[in-house]
Amino acid sequence: MLVSQTTTAASRATAHQPSQAPAELYIIIDDMGYRATDERAFALPESVTFSILPHTPQGQAFAERAHAQSRDVMLHLPMEAQSDKPLGPGAITSSMYANEITATFEAALASVPYAIGVNNHMGSVLTASGQALQPLMNVIKHTGLFFVDSRTTRFTVAQQVAREKQIPNARRHVFLDHEQTEAFMNEQWQRAIALTRKHPKVIIIAHPHPGTIEFLQEKLANLPAQHFVLKSMHDYFAKPYTPQREYASSTQVSVAAPN
Repeated sequence: MLVSQTTTAASRATAHQPSQAPAELYIIIDDMGYRATDERAFALPESVTFSILPHTPQGQAFAERAHAQSRDVMLHLPMEAQSDKPLGPGAITSSMYANEITATFEAALASVPYAIGVNNHMGSVLTASGQALQPLMNVIKHTGLFFVDSRTTRFTVAQQVAREKQIPNARRHVFLDHEQTEAFMNEQWQRAIALTRKHPKVIIIAHPHPGTIEFLQEKLANLPAQHFVLKSMHDYFAKPYTPQREYASSTQVSVAAPN
């Protein structure tokens, strides 16, 4: 079991004025859908948002279960990356024509029912190209979804393009569990807490690893309510977002989980 820790840094970060509104924390658990064991994430509070990979064995069931909890669901869309790791089905690449991007995106979205937003899975190549992003952002705007830039590269222009298209948009501030150690996650958590002194809304991305879920359960159970509030992603934009059209569930495609 993880040990509850109250650090000096975190205490300083929570030193808000009594009259100040609590800082807002938004947590997205992405990379969901390949493994049945990802269901451990359902133990987290319902304000934690799930971002689900398209065409995955568990994706549709997870999305439907999350929706039944009134939990926000997002599409975790694979995008072209510099890494040679497999992107998985539903990936968007810079070599695609606009009609291919539209068809690929719509099929991906259909495989994740109730998705109200999109964030990128990988994508260090695609998100760095304003030109390549144009047709993708056009279809995201058409479906009425919001976009969260996962910021997998410091060269990303994805949020900028979304803003230019007048798509509701946001960006990831902290990756919680890039390293699967309690020490690293504590460091990243404290970083997120400290960021609330500059940003009233902080977005954290994490993954459905056993250690991550246990860590978040402990931290969220001890979150000082007078200083912080955990919110769903739709709250970030001050109103709920729903797709502008219905999508039938697509046939599930079973593939090996990306490394």
